[in-house]
Amino acid sequence: MAKVLGVMLCIVGGLASLGVFFLYLNSSAVLPYNPADGVKGILDVGLALPFILFGLILLAGILMLKFSSEPQVK
Repeated sequence: MAKVLGVMLCIVGGLASLGVFFLYLNSSAVLPYNPADGVKGILDVGLALPFILFGLILLAGILMLKFSSEPQVK
């Protein structure tokens, strides 16, 4: 059951991390929407917490897949 949870965490964390990455690329941290304000950082656009959260979810899924073991049923 731990491997199934690890796969689910990997899928959710990976897709969410990819989504947050695309949001970051479309934010004012990369694109100059208002040149008078200048380029903002990742904390200013409000994406630091989602990066950390979804990165930890992805890491937890990878670690569960790597270190969990299922009983051998014959």
